[in-house]
Amino acid sequence: MLNGVFALLERSLRIDARSWPTHLTRLGLIVAIYFALYMTLVTLDQFGAPGLRFFEGIAYLDVLFMTLMGFGLFSTPITEEKEEDTLGLMLMAGISPLGILLGKSGGRLIQALLLIAVQYPLMQLAVTMGGVSSLQISAVSVALLAYMVFLAGLGLFCSTLAPSSRKASGWVVIGLALYFVVPYVAKEIFNELSLGSMSILLQLSDILSTGFNQSPLSIQVISNATAGMIFAGLSLLLFGVTARSPSTEAASRGMVSERRAFFRFHAGRPQINPFIWKDFYFVSGGIGMILIRIAIYGGMSLIVLAYEFVQEFPQQDEYVDGCLFWMSFFIAVDAALVLSRSLHDEIRGQTLTSLMMLPHSSNIMVYYKFLGALLGWLPGPIIKLFFALCTAAGRAELWNFVRNVDDGWLWLLLFALIPHFAAAAALYVRWGAVALGIGMAFGVFFIICLIASIIRLGGPTSIIFTAMFDTLLIGICVACHLCVLLRVQYLGSR
Repeated sequence: MLNGVFALLERSLRIDARSWPTHLTRLGLIVAIYFALYMTLVTLDQFGAPGLRFFEGIAYLDVLFMTLMGFGLFSTPITEEKEEDTLGLMLMAGISPLGILLGKSGGRLIQALLLIAVQYPLMQLAVTMGGVSSLQISAVSVALLAYMVFLAGLGLFCSTLAPSSRKASGWVVIGLALYFVVPYVAKEIFNELSLGSMSILLQLSDILSTGFNQSPLSIQVISNATAGMIFAGLSLLLFGVTARSPSTEAASRGMVSERRAFFRFHAGRPQINPFIWKDFYFVSGGIGMILIRIAIYGGMSLIVLAYEFVQEFPQQDEYVDGCLFWMSFFIAVDAALVLSRSLHDEIRGQTLTSLMMLPHSSNIMVYYKFLGALLGWLPGPIIKLFFALCTAAGRAELWNFVRNVDDGWLWLLLFALIPHFAAAAALYVRWGAVALGIGMAFGVFFIICLIASIIRLGGPTSIIFTAMFDTLLIGICVACHLCVLLRVQYLGSR
């Protein structure tokens, strides 16, 4: 019986062991750690406790990497079988639901856990550099393992319930948002409650503090591991109910329906360019998603505006600056979502070849589709600009951007890399284009920070530095445009 259960898991591990992207992922993470080590050595004379700073960079880099894997890798094991209509064939072949769940998600979890294992020797190097103890390294490793189990369980649960990979990824994003926000708010409001210790970020903050001597088995470890196993158990219990209706729809209709309903608006007939009309309604979500975006970004703005009127609040400027940063990040991710969907839906629905037969240039067609997708995305940047103008801290940030235009353009281009990388990745990968785009953008940012630390030690001015990297980032964006256009022509002619 157990041989049948583990058969799919063994096959998944064999495929991953022979897959070059898996090994490149491990190599990329190790290279990023070596870059962090080099930056620590470069600035060794400027800061104390180099081992702690090096280890802190590794820990938060792992959290970012794992979170991207959460909604890019762990959210698709069952939905990808639903979309390909092969889940029923697997059941007919005699593979039990436990075998399917274990085989599809277990291999990914093991591969992810190996990413932590391969960097453990480098973590021990931080002890010899000073500022961190072996207990802190063990505690961080255990905390990351528990967080990975939680991500795997949450992703498997969402993948089992959701009819498509897109919805599963969206549910995982919502779950992770609650995971990070609720403990932080609970800690700020109810200091006596231990709910705040359930978050990996707050737990890492405690572990990396000076004088840490607690047990690695913390509340975060126990709660995260338990929640992951509970989600996995619910996936097994609900598998027979939710996984027997494969998703055969090639493209999501978003917030659009054939008839008017609550928050689902009728698209009607195209009154403008059909490419723009289609992507506005069926990719960016149409009028319904515009209202939802206004509610989300408007709600974020109103919360921080409330702090603006509380004169005795001592850290209101920091909160406003943080909100502006995260709004910019969410706007960039939203753009990455709609642009990657605009291309991926055509590939998944096998309609790209038919579009290439229309009397339109393929390049013009791609930009029309992008324009339609971005029309529904516009509420985000508009609300952010209005919010910045309505707050003193926001106006100060805008003035700093105008006054230091070189640094401002550098940040804008860094956020612009996320949708550019995601759009290009959507033409090459089956899933995780947005996660890949975020990871590549942060990787470029990390490399720029490294090169900046080296160049500034050599003495060039900041104007020369920012102009050079602005040109580099513009060149990367142009390269992504050319990659998308050439790849669309290649896929459409196959």
